[in-house]
Amino acid sequence: MHSWAWLSLSDWSYWHWLILGAVLLLLELFGTAGLLLWTGISALLTALMVFVFEPGLFAQWSLFAVFSIITTWFWFRLNKQDKPTTEVKALNQRTTRCIGAQTTLLEDVKLGKSRVRIEDTVWGVLSSETLPAGTAVKVVAAEGTTLIVKALPVHH
Repeated sequence: MHSWAWLSLSDWSYWHWLILGAVLLLLELFGTAGLLLWTGISALLTALMVFVFEPGLFAQWSLFAVFSIITTWFWFRLNKQDKPTTEVKALNQRTTRCIGAQTTLLEDVKLGKSRVRIEDTVWGVLSSETLPAGTAVKVVAAEGTTLIVKALPVHH
């Protein structure tokens, strides 16, 4: 008997599936982003099925394939539900982060345009109202790199 006979794909027992599962899970530690995690789990599930039911070789590999598809689909489905928060979505969209900010106009609104300062940046703004410089405004939307503002009510 050749020393590599234990590796033959024609006569696998549950031990072979346990070893394959362990090897795949260990390889996952090197950072394969989940691919080997789920195939490793599939190999362990196959080992359990082989131990309990003793299926033939074709059935073993079929079980492994089906388990791999199901666990990988489940993983993708689970990750798809992890939608980024609005804050994360706006991380590299500075105009989106400005929505809701309150500031004052730096100059009179002329032809619907003016400027405001938010943090360390001066932004071009659009307003449908004719407003003087110094008016308190709130950013209500963004179009490209231009902010849309509305005057804040004056409280006396």
